[in-house]
Amino acid sequence: MSTSKKAKKVQRKPSLKNNTPKYQMGTNDYVYTFCKDFNKDSLYNLYKDFDSFESDQINNLYIILCSNGGLPDCAYEIAHYIRKYAHKVIGLFPTTTYSSSVLVGLSCDELIFGTMGGWGPLDSQTPYYTADLGFQYDSTENIDACYKAIIDYGVKAMDESVRMIQKRTKLNPADSVKLSKYMVDAVVQPVLSKIDPITLGAYHRGSELASMYGVRILKDIMKMNIKNAWDICYDLTKGWPTHDFHIKQNELRSYGLPIKKPSPSILNALDTLKFRLDEAEPFQGFIEGKSLASTMDKIAA
Repeated sequence: MSTSKKAKKVQRKPSLKNNTPKYQMGTNDYVYTFCKDFNKDSLYNLYKDFDSFESDQINNLYIILCSNGGLPDCAYEIAHYIRKYAHKVIGLFPTTTYSSSVLVGLSCDELIFGTMGGWGPLDSQTPYYTADLGFQYDSTENIDACYKAIIDYGVKAMDESVRMIQKRTKLNPADSVKLSKYMVDAVVQPVLSKIDPITLGAYHRGSELASMYGVRILKDIMKMNIKNAWDICYDLTKGWPTHDFHIKQNELRSYGLPIKKPSPSILNALDTLKFRLDEAEPFQGFIEGKSLASTMDKIAA
């Protein structure tokens, strides 16, 4: 009588394939490119582009952001408006996107960066006029930084002058402070007198504008704890040295933002697209394609 042998259990080796998503696009997945400033015209154009959709019709909305910023209230409205149609919003960043455009980035469920992709600070700009240059824009942080630098200089100068006076004279500490104050005031006050208190207050309030919009996006759209939202937005506003500083994804990841690793094909497409967008005229709109990588290749062509 023959007996059947039990089949040996074959142990499969773990797959070495890249398990990052390939982002094949489904029937209700769309790519929208925003490569211009945020203003009333771009807000209206976005409304016209999306108006043909029924509410809540888009499964995945891939939004390619390449913008120098613009009006924070328009970026705030766009962040809310696209949620009317899309179940999920995935932000794609082939290059650095700046200022108000970061508000839309904060509203994304996933953030995917190219090698040269990044964000600029949430640094509000305010217009000013000079006769030789016309209207220019300046960071609201600059006048605040100027004021703080003068105060910091004044305090250090006071300490140093008091030590110098006591070392070189027989004055007591109280008289040394009085003399030091007179000396420091002669240097600091002419500079401080040039700063208009009304302008200083307006710039200070303006510097908080983008932060407050960002907090509301993180709280209302992303359901984030308001303390964490304030920590992120305050640092995005105050924690960087210049308006055009490049904040890379490893630093953004430390905020707890939903950064995802792209597949090699998506990363290559983002890197190729970076230079195309840097040279492109401002534009916005939907781009059709069967896959995300092929759609970005179409834009870069």
